[in-house]
Amino acid sequence: MQSEILIMIGGLIGLWLGSNLVVSSGKSIAHRFGVSEMLIGLTIVSIGTSLPEIMVSIFSGAREASDIAIGSMVGSCLAQITLILGIAGLIHKITADEKALRIDGVMLLISIALFWIMLFTGGHMTQIEAVLLIAIYISYLIFTTKHDHLAKQAVDLGEHEPQGYPFGVRILFLLIGIALLIVSADIVLDHSILIAQAYGLSESFIGVMIVGVATCLPELSTAVTGAIKRSPGIAIGTLIGSNITDPLLSTSLGALFHGFEADLSMLTFDIPFWFVSSVAALLLLHRKRLTLSRGEASILVAIYALFVSVKLFLL
Repeated sequence: MQSEILIMIGGLIGLWLGSNLVVSSGKSIAHRFGVSEMLIGLTIVSIGTSLPEIMVSIFSGAREASDIAIGSMVGSCLAQITLILGIAGLIHKITADEKALRIDGVMLLISIALFWIMLFTGGHMTQIEAVLLIAIYISYLIFTTKHDHLAKQAVDLGEHEPQGYPFGVRILFLLIGIALLIVSADIVLDHSILIAQAYGLSESFIGVMIVGVATCLPELSTAVTGAIKRSPGIAIGTLIGSNITDPLLSTSLGALFHGFEADLSMLTFDIPFWFVSSVAALLLLHRKRLTLSRGEASILVAIYALFVSVKLFLL
């Protein structure tokens, strides 16, 4: 079983590398064809950081592994809004834009609530409900493009064209990245199920605690880089954007195959904890002139530690 764990870790690393290749190559190709910075930020960059969650969800949906798909998404988003935002805040004081935080922060909470409602009604998400969530996400993208709040933060991420490689090589890197994502997602799903069965763990637990944390590596990398470079908009934009993209788009794409059934613990603990943690993060950002101090960042890290402790206690 040790080899199974190592192979799954390799698959998780492959998801991270694949998403980085797709994002960097996609940005370069988009620039080559004259695509606007805003569109690059809102699509290639914002969605690109969620590619690991999207691929895991799609493969889980195709194989009817609902608990892995939902668990990995919830685990990833919860880690982002608490642990990763906290780490970024410990590196450098985070300051948020008031309009972006008010509109996009509210949309974050609405996204979580809608996701929970879709699962809670009947204990599963139907294909029609998945289409509805995707439509809401597309509408949100159109709204942000017109009102230019989260869009400005996304543009910061897509600001500069990657240099150093000719166009043909970028196409090759893009194809390699896509292939790596597909193979890695398949590996992660297969071995997550095997590990859960071998150790008597639920697939939802593996999804939340292992796959979910690992699939948020792109957001961790981007947020920490933004904090180090003293660009708080990048950190906030990435984490809020991903927490909107994942429940509305990432998981819904997987649910298009057969729908998703929800584990009871997800409905009664994990998703509510994610919602409450998001409210706490937004309140901390609002508390002192839209600034997250190191002390407040420590609170977010402690909230994630509490979540992990409770999950292990209930194991």
